[in-house]
Amino acid sequence: MNDPLDSELTHVSTIQTWECDSNAHLNVQFFHQRFREAGHLFRLRHGLPGTSMVSAHTRFRRELHVDDTATIFTLPVQDADGQLFLLHRLTLDGETLCCTSLDRLTGTVPGLVARPLTEIPEAAPRGLPGTPTVPIADTGALVASGAARITCITHVLPADMDHAGEWRAERLVSSFSNGGQSAWQMIGATTPYLRERNLGRVVVEMTLDRFASPAPGAVLRQTSRSIEMNEKTYRFGHQIEDAVTGTLYAAGEALSILMDLGSRKAVPIPQELRAPVPA
Repeated sequence: MNDPLDSELTHVSTIQTWECDSNAHLNVQFFHQRFREAGHLFRLRHGLPGTSMVSAHTRFRRELHVDDTATIFTLPVQDADGQLFLLHRLTLDGETLCCTSLDRLTGTVPGLVARPLTEIPEAAPRGLPGTPTVPIADTGALVASGAARITCITHVLPADMDHAGEWRAERLVSSFSNGGQSAWQMIGATTPYLRERNLGRVVVEMTLDRFASPAPGAVLRQTSRSIEMNEKTYRFGHQIEDAVTGTLYAAGEALSILMDLGSRKAVPIPQELRAPVPA
């Protein structure tokens, strides 16, 4: 395996059929499961504090399909503001770069030698802010005004927690993935509309910030809203709260495109879908 950054090998696995979505490629939640596992190993090796994938910025560059081998290399990096991250680079068979994720480090990390993020531009934030997500104060008001929708209600199970009792990042991202479909529906890109045109919804960049870990038995409610529309990209946000108490658990954003399922290439968003985004 060739890693030009001299980072550490932290994960190797094979893509399974049940990890793939309606586009017949690896779903975003299973990218983040692999990044979480890679971050956990790196933290154990180096005695670093914190939980993997509590705050992350991920860029998707290439599809992964059934039977592909996912290999992750990890190294510490530092942005221009001095914030430290673990940079996870997911590759196909150790060679072709498929995805990068910046796993934010918290607490003190004495002795950790980090490379400047400017040396690795393919991992730097591009279409989404590089700072932690600012949560919406009143999602109920957004829903009532029609500017947002409730896009996922789900029950937290013991299996959703990791070995330390923390909510696993991929379960959070699973909710985001469900909300992505509804976010596209908000602008008219329903499943029948996309099927007629042989189009698929694809995320190219995603952020997540977990503010608290729900306990098993909690019922979660996710609210999604449109943020910005461009010729080829659609930006939307998600927020996850307790459906009973309103406790804030997580928030994030996604930058998404439409992909021609025949050519596997991005296409411009049809003009009829590019109505003004609700304020």
